[in-house]
Amino acid sequence: MVESWLDLVSAILIFFAAIIPAYLSLKLNGNIQKMTVALTAFLFSHGIYHVVRMQGLESMADGFFEPASIVVLIAFGITYIGITSLSSSSSATSRKKGTSTGI
Repeated sequence: MVESWLDLVSAILIFFAAIIPAYLSLKLNGNIQKMTVALTAFLFSHGIYHVVRMQGLESMADGFFEPASIVVLIAFGITYIGITSLSSSSSATSRKKGTSTGI
């Protein structure tokens, strides 16, 4: 009984936490938009995991939604690494050319 209440509270807090990156996904462009979309997808998938678990479907939650949430989190990490490596290589290229990065 206590676990279902904890899953409910977790789901509510996670869905509220997803509001900001979802809003930013609509307003931003470029690489940062890709990151916020990936983060929003992770938060929603993890929130769905808690909702399904709260309903008493623990085998489906643990067997499908938890691994799906982990896959989306890994996709977010790969997106982050790809974007940061692009920005670090472009700043290194601009330093070689002698241009300033604005700092």
